[in-house]
Amino acid sequence: MCNCCWLTVCIVAVDLCVLFILCVFVVFCVVFSFTLAAGLLARSQYSEGPATGHLDSGFSWFPCT
Repeated sequence: MCNCCWLTVCIVAVDLCVLFILCVFVVFCVVFSFTLAAGLLARSQYSEGPATGHLDSGFSWFPCT
């Protein structure tokens, strides 16, 4: 093979590697954003106590009198 052919093959191989890495990065970003959005959505559906971090069940040991 001539040097020009080897150079072309190397450029194509590097381009394919860069394209593959970019695709993996985009997929990672999409999955991460969906996971983050799902977590925030699930967290916003339940109220938590201010100090304990436990889910508020609506039951209190010390009812207001």
